Amino acid sequence: MNLIVKFKNWRKLTKNSVITFLTSVILISNLFFIAEISADNSSVVSTNEDSNSSEDPERIGDVEPSAGENPTSKKSKKPKKGLTEEQIAKKKEVLTKILKFGSHKERKEAMREVTRFPKEHSEELYKLIAEILTNDSDIGIKITSLRTLAEVNYRGDLPAIINSLKHKSDDVKEATVFAIQKMKVEESADELLNFLKGQDFTKNQTITSNAIASLSDLENGKVGSEFLEAKFREKTTHTNNRAAIALYFGKIKDIRAENALIDATTDENEDPMTRAYAINSLGKMNSRKAVPSIREVLEKINETRNKFDAKRLSNLKIYCIGALIALGDTEVMKDLMTYAKDDDPNVRLRAIKQLAEIGSKDAIELIEYKSQRDPSRKVQITAKKLLEDLKKKEIEENPANKNQMRPITPAVP
Repeated sequence: MNLIVKFKNWRKLTKNSVITFLTSVILISNLFFIAEISADNSSVVSTNEDSNSSEDPERIGDVEPSAGENPTSKKSKKPKKGLTEEQIAKKKEVLTKILKFGSHKERKEAMREVTRFPKEHSEELYKLIAEILTNDSDIGIKITSLRTLAEVNYRGDLPAIINSLKHKSDDVKEATVFAIQKMKVEESADELLNFLKGQDFTKNQTITSNAIASLSDLENGKVGSEFLEAKFREKTTHTNNRAAIALYFGKIKDIRAENALIDATTDENEDPMTRAYAINSLGKMNSRKAVPSIREVLEKINETRNKFDAKRLSNLKIYCIGALIALGDTEVMKDLMTYAKDDDPNVRLRAIKQLAEIGSKDAIELIEYKSQRDPSRKVQITAKKLLEDLKKKEIEENPANKNQMRPITPAVP
């Protein structure tokens, strides 16, 4: 009886082992079979791709064997950079939808992307951003719209930009002034003047000085001359605004402001920088009437014995010298050469810039020395750049001397 039970148990164990063994064999076989099929399919796909490559429009031109070249030994050319027409159209569609329906953050990012989008495909996007500038109430979106339109120099809807000067937000107004200045929007002159008339000139506000600078860059910027001269004469006008107005007159070269600038030049109670800018502008507008006044200022500075006052007026002195040279007075050359040897690197820097404008032999020799041996690295770099500019200028004026000029020695590290 025990033998029978043992025999049955042995049969069960043997049967299970055999089944397990057979299952393992079948599973392993299937795995090898699948791997073999995959390898075959891969080779088929590869073969098909090679055989159909000439029919793929995106691959045309990537692999073109030259005459007599063995196709099996040819190398693929690098694909051309840039988006296809289809990709551009798709991206443009996405940007349009984001600009219309995206969150504020998404729309700002989309506008930044528009500045990098191909210009020949961007007209509709620019137009949409101009509409957003006009109609959207969010200040951040308006500011980003203005910056984007300025960056791409979109002139298709200039009123949208100009009218933003009337917005209640100072940040929007400041972005508008920036856009007008960057794009030089001539049509904005009258509106800029109206904007300036509404500003408080007794306060030091960057937007005021920027608006003055923007107006000075326009060809018809003289429309603000009378108003700004009156503000320049007012003693309550902030120093920075007075300085900006002085520079304005130098850019537009309006001789009507000559007397106001001369008065500021000779006023010892005036801020030295404002006086310097006034003198600079008189030189630019070729005011012969101002020469005696500028000489008088220079003589008084030279007579100054107080070291603190002498240093405080050093920039003013350089501007006096520069203006006199511009007005044809070369007698002050020796003073400029002395200033180019001053211990203050900023003074030396201004002096060599003025000397470069003169361009005399002595001036060039001094600038060459400064480009190699000046203690200030900044002065060295500036001097080298000035010499390069002088060389370019001489080549332009005398092309025949191109090979006769001596090379510029590089600045010593």
